[in-house]
Amino acid sequence: MEHLNQYQPPDLRLFDRLPEGFTGIAIEKLGSILPGPSLIRIEGEKGAPIFVSILLHGNETTGFSAMQQLLEGFGAPRRLLPRPMLLFVGNVAAAVRGVRKLDGQADYNRIWQGERYPEHLLARHVLAEIARAAPVAGIDLHNNTGKNPHYGCVNRLEHKSLSLARRFSKTIVWFTEPHEVLAVALSAICPAVTLECGVSGDATGTEHVENYLRHCLELPEEILFAPPANHHNDLFHTTARILLSEGTRPGFGQCDDSADICFREDLETLNFERVPEGTELGRFSKELPPIRVIDNMNETVTDRYLLFSENRILTRVPVVPSMFTRDVKIIRQDCLGYIMESYQLPEAPPPPDDPPPPEKPDPPEDHDEPELPEPIEKPPIEALPLVRRSF
Repeated sequence: MEHLNQYQPPDLRLFDRLPEGFTGIAIEKLGSILPGPSLIRIEGEKGAPIFVSILLHGNETTGFSAMQQLLEGFGAPRRLLPRPMLLFVGNVAAAVRGVRKLDGQADYNRIWQGERYPEHLLARHVLAEIARAAPVAGIDLHNNTGKNPHYGCVNRLEHKSLSLARRFSKTIVWFTEPHEVLAVALSAICPAVTLECGVSGDATGTEHVENYLRHCLELPEEILFAPPANHHNDLFHTTARILLSEGTRPGFGQCDDSADICFREDLETLNFERVPEGTELGRFSKELPPIRVIDNMNETVTDRYLLFSENRILTRVPVVPSMFTRDVKIIRQDCLGYIMESYQLPEAPPPPDDPPPPEKPDPPEDHDEPELPEPIEKPPIEALPLVRRSF
């Protein structure tokens, strides 16, 4: 197996108890109590655990801050949680340095399928432990770098995962690519959701996540997976992502000659907006535009979504973008953003009506029963065709 980075497979650290000092430690000192990727079992009163993942990307800290506040509020580990928790703390080394991932290191949210990186061994170990714990639900916490609402992501359109997402936000995204993310692997084990919690460091996002996790710990399973009273939602399906050619130098707003491609200043404000056909996204200086769009099958579909005219980049069709970002490092490590379309869940057909009960025959009158005639032999009746119904 050829590995695509120079790192040795990191060891998974297993803890049967929340390490002392976890709830109060500064993130830049986290390595002093967690030497690396760590799976922590936190005791609860009863029932199956919930699984929660934080810091797969080291600079996405809302999940870490919310977890500290949540566990401190419950008095863990001195007191039992209402439900057990299995907590995975991912890229500790990157978190200490405040970066998404270390240079040359695999993205910790792209290692959950395949064999390209040493970190796949870590991922297999984590998934085996999760499957052994049989959690009631799996929750992966993330931040965006661009301007986006808080929203939940699902990878399977089944009601438990959708209910988990809807409890966080009425905005839900269904995606199947990239398929190497943790949530896709989790969804084969239990109902799973990825929560996108706004930008790191925003107190509103931390409070939102803390309250959500508290409900997941406190609510009985039948209520946790019941659709909320107001179950209206905006469901989107991710259909494509936008990439820049390797080595491209992007800029935003008023760009100088060093930029190969210059996007509009307010690009991030287009996230989750319905952007009409013919909207200008930016301009490029080279002869060929250094930008392409790929779909969920990894096929190039640039001409389906974008139009290039006089060095301008225009939308060819109406689109709904998400995760558009001005962070150049994120653009190079991942992508510029995603393209989505509204998705309507098919309504389940109503169950067939039960046939009315047969009427009871009138009681027989009180008189002598007449003699029955001899039975008449009838020719056999041909079998009626079977009527098949689709529901």
